[in-house]
Amino acid sequence: MKKGEFDVFLKGELVDLVTVTEEMIDNSNWYSWFNDEEVTQNTQHHYFPNTRKKQLQFYKDEIENNKTRLQLGIVDKKNKILVGMITLNLIDYLNQKCEIAGFIGEKKYQNVSYFIEACKLIIKHAFDNLNMNRIYGSTMKKEISQLFCRALGFKEEGIKRSDVYKNGKYYDVYLVGLLREEFYAKTERNTRPDL
Repeated sequence: MKKGEFDVFLKGELVDLVTVTEEMIDNSNWYSWFNDEEVTQNTQHHYFPNTRKKQLQFYKDEIENNKTRLQLGIVDKKNKILVGMITLNLIDYLNQKCEIAGFIGEKKYQNVSYFIEACKLIIKHAFDNLNMNRIYGSTMKKEISQLFCRALGFKEEGIKRSDVYKNGKYYDVYLVGLLREEFYAKTERNTRPDL
């Protein structure tokens, strides 16, 4: 794979979600995003330094051939650059649920529109093709949980108090969830022509 060439899995308007490959570790800034204190301020990263070698090991252990994790790269369509990652993790085929997590690592692409579109693409795939009934997530930042609720139709499900230690203090973690029926109801409302 040459730099700037990607195997597109899900197509969007602003971003495409692409197959994650070993070559991405060498041809992008993926591994270095986790070394940036500013980029990782609202995540559970930046506790230990990351290297290309560690990122490769993570790829081999956690992504490659993992049937309970679907991790896709977020690529800016216009500039053909890997800007982030989006993941369905802990895919539980029996109970039809999974966890969503996303991250825009390239600072100049930290645009809420990119993040929302990436989430919409992978959520639709989870409900339409993986037969999920529930998608859930969590965040240390209240504003992010509110964004999930406002823009994607998630519901607040609770708070884990003082759950994460970061930057010298404990943070609450906000829990959100989305059911298949809620997603389709919101989608239908947004596409229904006005009478």
